[in-house]
Amino acid sequence: MSGIELYIDDIDGRLHAAVLRRGMLTDLYVDALDQDACWGSVYLGKVLKIDKKLDAALIDLGGGVTGLLPAKYVYLQNSGEAADHSGIADLLKPGQMILVQVRAEAKRLSLHEQHKMPRLTMLVNLSGQYLTHSPVARQVTISSNIENEKVLKFTAKLKGKGGWLVQPNAEHASEEQMQTEANLLRAEWEQIQAVTETSGERPRLVRAGPNAALRALNDYSAARFDHIYAGSKHCLEIVMQWAARHEPPLAESKRLRLFRAEKPGQRLYDINDIYSELEMLEEQIVPLAGGGSIIIEPTHAVIMIDVNQGSATNITAVNQEAAAETARQIRLRNLSGAILVDFIGMNQKSERIRLSDVMQQLLLGDHAAAEVHGFTRLGIIEITRKRRTATLAEKRKVYLGK
Repeated sequence: MSGIELYIDDIDGRLHAAVLRRGMLTDLYVDALDQDACWGSVYLGKVLKIDKKLDAALIDLGGGVTGLLPAKYVYLQNSGEAADHSGIADLLKPGQMILVQVRAEAKRLSLHEQHKMPRLTMLVNLSGQYLTHSPVARQVTISSNIENEKVLKFTAKLKGKGGWLVQPNAEHASEEQMQTEANLLRAEWEQIQAVTETSGERPRLVRAGPNAALRALNDYSAARFDHIYAGSKHCLEIVMQWAARHEPPLAESKRLRLFRAEKPGQRLYDINDIYSELEMLEEQIVPLAGGGSIIIEPTHAVIMIDVNQGSATNITAVNQEAAAETARQIRLRNLSGAILVDFIGMNQKSERIRLSDVMQQLLLGDHAAAEVHGFTRLGIIEITRKRRTATLAEKRKVYLGK
């Protein structure tokens, strides 16, 4: 058994999917009610304006939502990728209808600033548990973690049928499972094309991106969860519908369970004290068991994380503990962009190298592609993490009823 469990519940009308490893919360997926242009959603958009300074186009997605499409993410069937061209003005024209996908949700800034628009791409990717299909691409890419010869042999069958990424989850998948998923992803693309061809000149949503529960199932794959708990019949139905298409045995498995309260008022997230963990994610200071703490301070440009020694006496031990908690908080709060971590000063270069390696290992399984760039001259570790969905802080006004 993996020791990994998934808890899915509706809290204040918002879908939550919490991943626990041996009882500890390690990943959190949340859908905010007022989130426009969710990650992975595919739209038929209309070019509103060409901005040569940004080398990007403003795209009307319908419903009053506008997205930003940089030139490097433009793909035209007869011209290939935008890298072969000089600029956005050579690629698109106002009024043109194009198919786009949200690659990063809009960023909410302060009350005194404009919100950053959702970032778009024309290089559509359709993701499953084991495969990601990029219909307009050609290359087949295989995760370096895969050593299963049957999986490697199967990937040869994908060549010449669009672009594919074989994800790490495929290592333990059967050929039948992978073939079924490949067929599903191809069928989804055919449906998108069919809808696009009959949509006329009206911008509209063509395919909604995966919700919180489906993102968790795709990122981890259903087989890795010892148990999947649904806090309501609605949540159970979400998983059942997904399982009917992607993992039929799961629908009949005892691993999938509907939560039943043992006492009045009890909810799914009372188990393992998940509610308390969620409340802690609202705090700026996170205490460490050894006596230290980390302080998380988001700014407009970067996210600063400061390690405080507190009552702890062993600096190495505090830094090691802080590294593990920092990696966990980055994932739980869904922090993205530039992240700077100021650990307690280390005199030896070897200590800094060792700590940098530890951070890399801790973030290795991050589904949002976090990358550790090492220490700056000031002794601060630089981390970058790609943005997919909005951060937890950006959702907190509607999170936990606030």
